Amino acid sequence: MFNPLKMAGDLKNMEKMLKPALEKFMNDSGFVKQAELQKLEARVRELEKEIQNLKT
Repeated sequence: MFNPLKMAGDLKNMEKMLKPALEKFMNDSGFVKQAELQKLEARVRELEKEIQNLKT
C-alpha cells in the first residue's frame, strides 16, 4: 500500500546521498557559483589595472 510519509523519508535520504555527488559533479565540470565568479572578475580587473600602471 502507498504510504506518503514513508516516501517523504525515502526522498530525504536520497537527497542526502545525491547532494554531495551533485556538488562534486558541478565542481569538476566547470560550473561556478555567481558569487565566486564575481570575486574572480573583480580580481582580474585589479590585476589589469596594476599591469596598466606598470606599463606607464
